[in-house]
Amino acid sequence: MMTTPNNVPHKYLQFKGDHSYSRYIRKGIPSNSLPAEPQKVGFQEGKSHGSYGALLFHPNWKTKRKEILHRDGHRCIHCHSDKDLQVHHRQYHFIANLQQFRLPWDYPGHLLITLCEPCHTKGHSKYKVPTITI
Repeated sequence: MMTTPNNVPHKYLQFKGDHSYSRYIRKGIPSNSLPAEPQKVGFQEGKSHGSYGALLFHPNWKTKRKEILHRDGHRCIHCHSDKDLQVHHRQYHFIANLQQFRLPWDYPGHLLITLCEPCHTKGHSKYKVPTITI
């Protein structure tokens, strides 16, 4: 278990599939019981990502992720590694009239890139992902 700067406990999950995929998610969210309709559970309510990580296990995200990995040749666009690949959102969209964030799979492809875990971590520690209000 790790803690974030806000002392929110997380657990580390790793899934095997076509390619390795690992993600920190909030502790207490069962990885095998994601809702079919995340909006009803309040995943995006408010101006915080809250359980955003849990949405990345939704079948719609898995489909979008595969598309982006395929587009990028299953390689990190920064260092060209083919290990521990993740799909990074270059920006987040907050939908003002709905008061919620856009679902992770509803972003256009040009806002999603493939990064290996080390490059993804370095990027997040060095830069803040912009949130655009739409």
